[in-house]
Amino acid sequence: MTTAAAGCLVLAGAAPVLADNGPDTNFRVTGFADANFTYLDNGVTTSSEFSSIRFNPIFQFQYQDFVLFEAELEIENADGGTTTGLEYAQADFLVHPNAVIVVGQFLSPFGQFMERLHPSWINRMADMPAGFAHGGIQPASETGVQVRGAFNLNPGTFTYAVAVGNGPRVGEEADTELTAYDGDDNDNKAISGRFGLRVIPDLEIGASFLTAKVLGLESEAGPSLLDPTEADLIQWGADFAYTGGAWDIRGEYIDSRRDPINTAVAGAVAVEAFPTLESTAWYLQMAYRLSGTAEFPAMANLEPTLRYGEYDIVGNDDLAMHAQRRWDVGVNYWFAPSLVAKTVLQRREFTARMPGDVSEETRLLVQMAYGF
Repeated sequence: MTTAAAGCLVLAGAAPVLADNGPDTNFRVTGFADANFTYLDNGVTTSSEFSSIRFNPIFQFQYQDFVLFEAELEIENADGGTTTGLEYAQADFLVHPNAVIVVGQFLSPFGQFMERLHPSWINRMADMPAGFAHGGIQPASETGVQVRGAFNLNPGTFTYAVAVGNGPRVGEEADTELTAYDGDDNDNKAISGRFGLRVIPDLEIGASFLTAKVLGLESEAGPSLLDPTEADLIQWGADFAYTGGAWDIRGEYIDSRRDPINTAVAGAVAVEAFPTLESTAWYLQMAYRLSGTAEFPAMANLEPTLRYGEYDIVGNDDLAMHAQRRWDVGVNYWFAPSLVAKTVLQRREFTARMPGDVSEETRLLVQMAYGF
């Protein structure tokens, strides 16, 4: 998350990049990295693997106290190869003490998880909640323009972020891909944003929205009896975060509704008609750092964690295979303020699968994460 303050621009998870009265420019490299191990038992098969290694450098270049250019790359070694992706690349113009204009590809302002918790060393768990990862209903990123800022309420703070961008698209499984695109396939711009209120220092509550039109896909096999159609997509969400003392307690809810649409799917020979797609995702998460309460110094670095979440999908049987209830119980060990080892026992119950399909699984997740 990028916020404005007098004389500085701050990135969540990174140290402030301060303007000074000396050189006009300031450059730094920050970011994070992680390595992961997963053990899975679904009652039919078991597997264990060192599942991925990620390195995400973040580059920041500031000119005076007027503009900050920032970009995050994701370099990941997974599934036998290395992939490189652009998480965001944006210019932040500090045009007013209460307003920053953001231009480029940026993390979606919808909700709190993607903007504030996606760096692995900041996220208290070893993965994202159900429905909030890539392929879920949490908007991930957007290409366009955004205005954001904050106002002092005395007492408290009001924050806002409103974005206009190219918007999401329909995927090859008749899903909705909520990620940044460098073009617009229907010339209809998406509008999204979040409003937050912090009345007391340790508690913030927020409300988010997204509205857009998405266009169905043409069939690669040629003309069909049905033509692709457009559908309205409306999302709204609510979130809260309490970060007082040793506690980190937060939760988030997202509701997504896409109207009926005609679209092709991967492998189909014709455009098909799909009904209304309705999805919800929510989680509650708690973490408690034992520092200051443990009798032994080593225990002061421990942080027990707990998360419960649900992801529901109605209107597409193939997508509903991912609907689930999920429990995560874990413990973190902090070697340093930005170096953490996480161990999580995860139980997933797939709520919409047919009899005979694997409907439950247990996973052990181990992650080493470092922020720099």
